[in-house]
Amino acid sequence: MLSFLSSLFSPDKSKSGGLDQALIERAIERAVDGTDPRLRALGNYRKQLREPVELAARYIIELVDGLPEAVPFGRKSYSTDPRLRVFFASKDHLQEVLGRFRTISDYLQGYSGLPPDEIFGLLSLEWKERNVLGMQQQGDRVRRDVQQVSVNFFNHRFVCASDNEAETSLELKKRGFDYLLKMALEKISARRGKQQELKREQKLLDKKLAAMKNGGWGLESMLSAGEEPAADMGALAAKIDAVEAELLALGNASGGLERNLEVLAEVLAQPARCVHRDEVRMRLNAMGVRTEASSDEPANDLQLIGLFSAIGERRIVLPVSVLRSELPERPDFFKQASRYLG
Repeated sequence: MLSFLSSLFSPDKSKSGGLDQALIERAIERAVDGTDPRLRALGNYRKQLREPVELAARYIIELVDGLPEAVPFGRKSYSTDPRLRVFFASKDHLQEVLGRFRTISDYLQGYSGLPPDEIFGLLSLEWKERNVLGMQQQGDRVRRDVQQVSVNFFNHRFVCASDNEAETSLELKKRGFDYLLKMALEKISARRGKQQELKREQKLLDKKLAAMKNGGWGLESMLSAGEEPAADMGALAAKIDAVEAELLALGNASGGLERNLEVLAEVLAQPARCVHRDEVRMRLNAMGVRTEASSDEPANDLQLIGLFSAIGERRIVLPVSVLRSELPERPDFFKQASRYLG
């Protein structure tokens, strides 16, 4: 259940220019597994999902392929990349945040063979704008208590770590597709919850959705606030399998599978409603304050990429690569405790 479609987003195409039909078939099954496996009891589920699934897959491919190439991420590139200078207060701040990324340390710990010299992934972060009073240089005069807009970047995340850019891109596409399935399951669960006679079914769907969220399903690990401890994927897979077994045993007693299939098809047919990419432009000075294009004050014109979800989540995203030599050493808490205890 939790295993990804390994080849859905490979570059193979059919002669007609569409996605490989065998892959679309597997994506359809993935969509059913990711929401309500009882949909297989409906003889027309493949036919009804084929076009929406292909639309969703194409959309996710274009969304991820539209991201720029990975840029160097570390202390060395801090001085040359204006984006990193606004994302982090200093080189030390960048290094501190980089050292906190459990996704990188977990990836290296699980890597078989010699660890890679370079690690690719997607950096994401939130931003917030607030009105402040500051100073402004106008010719030889300095004006005080000037209304300004300060931009703050926070909640940095690093997702889809790999040893090559293509693998990171593939993982992002898989997660993007799964994110659409999670959104569909939320709609299905919410609809069923409105009917009192469907309490058991509702509880089962909610349990499955909670397990998916705990496992960082799709883009959840990037869009949610804070970096949670790594999930026990084996335990989560077992929990989801148990829920699905109960759902299958429940069957279609409530008579609502047709509507569940319609909801899934509707979500997949309109993926941009769930998540979309857009340009975020801002001109910031060295203090992170917005400045006008007509201003003589030194500032950087930034063209950033924003990722926006249907429920109001928004993140700046940037593909990056980190040299392993730039990773800070993780603190040895045992040694620290030994020194403290004498």
